[in-house]
Amino acid sequence: MKLKKYILLTFSLMALAHWSSAQQINTLYFMNSVPQNTKLNPGKQSEAKWAVAFPVTNMGLNVFNGVSLNDVTYRSNDSTILDIDGLLDKLEDTNRQMSMLNSEVFGLYFQKYKWGVNLRVNYTNIEHLTYSKGLFNTVLKGPASQEVLGNPQPLESVAKVFGFMDVAIGGNYRINDKLVVGMTAKVLFGSHNVNAKLNGQIYQDDEANLPLVLNGNIELASNGLGDIVDEEGSVTIDGDNIAEDIATFKNVGFAIDLGATYQFSDKLSFEASALNLGTIFWKDDTNYNYNASLDSINYDGMDPVNLINGNADNPFPSIGDSLNFVDVAGEAPGNTPLPTIVNLAATYEFWDRATAGALFSQMFYEGEYYPSFTLSADKQFGKFFGFGLSYTADKFNAFNLGGMISVGFPGLQVYVLSDNILSAAIQYDKARAANLRFGINLPFGDVEKDDMPNSLKKRMSNRRRR
Repeated sequence: MKLKKYILLTFSLMALAHWSSAQQINTLYFMNSVPQNTKLNPGKQSEAKWAVAFPVTNMGLNVFNGVSLNDVTYRSNDSTILDIDGLLDKLEDTNRQMSMLNSEVFGLYFQKYKWGVNLRVNYTNIEHLTYSKGLFNTVLKGPASQEVLGNPQPLESVAKVFGFMDVAIGGNYRINDKLVVGMTAKVLFGSHNVNAKLNGQIYQDDEANLPLVLNGNIELASNGLGDIVDEEGSVTIDGDNIAEDIATFKNVGFAIDLGATYQFSDKLSFEASALNLGTIFWKDDTNYNYNASLDSINYDGMDPVNLINGNADNPFPSIGDSLNFVDVAGEAPGNTPLPTIVNLAATYEFWDRATAGALFSQMFYEGEYYPSFTLSADKQFGKFFGFGLSYTADKFNAFNLGGMISVGFPGLQVYVLSDNILSAAIQYDKARAANLRFGINLPFGDVEKDDMPNSLKKRMSNRRRR
């Protein structure tokens, strides 16, 4: 039955992603041996003269969750039971959620002492959802509960999903022995943009058979996917349209990243960056608008006579479950600004190739503010092994313990890092966040002495004195 599928799918997605936000993975900022950390600050200088990101292997996933398993369940008689009141207490009347998946399709990095350049191709998918508490009240409490019976529950929700390819050309330049500035220019190619808006109510009438009533409508606008509604009014997405839009370079946009590092002393440096200052512009001729009424979805309830007589074959006989989308005239697609991130950091080298750092990161998107603070310590053992730990506090969780590790041999580097993988492993039932980045790079070529970044030159000098 379509109605049950809609409710279960919506409930599952919301329960998984409630209060989530998506940002960079802060631990990457301090992993100086990995060239991808220049993505978080274009003013950073790579330690390897040449590095190639192995195609499609460098990926990052961000999911920050405001509800842990421990918040919404409890143990009783050796069983785990859903704590309905606990979950509902965590929900606001209006809730927001966001997630991001990023893949570096290709990357090439080159660094000298005075300057460095890089070329990258990335694909990113971003999802942002605003939803009401009403559906959870009805599903979790039950339509006949005191909070729901006879009281319409609002279903206002807005979902935005968009993806884009970007071709980025970046560079850094050393102004003097202390100051390095950097910039990355990105050309964006939007692949798809879907906006769905739910305006409606769900409520239970005060009747013996407990009918469930919905009203309102769903407004749907898509760009870059072609006509996604078939003749029966169902939504069908063809992935070939996404590839076609990228291949034909439609929906072009532009963005820049700015960054700088300042070497205050031999050991202490201050750093700052601003990322994703840009917008995707969607074409009118690839935009489609649809509308579907919720009035056609109804549940007339149970038949109490059948239940009393023991006829359980068809106790819930009347379910209207057709949600039909029709083409409608709509507004031209709006532009899509990227989530803007501002980083402020300081690092201190307390031992040979061992660094401690602090990062205050802020993301701004759709009128929301997502701050986070990270402390990190890492040690590089020679060229081919690095290890570190990090602590992160974000908007929804004050304790996230993460780590970083890179291993390899000449010409190969494999790295894995996360802001909270250790805390999630230790107490999985209390984890409210999860992010992970991993990748394979091919570093090669030695930095000539006169071309070394100051930090690397000093470290090599220290090793020779030992």
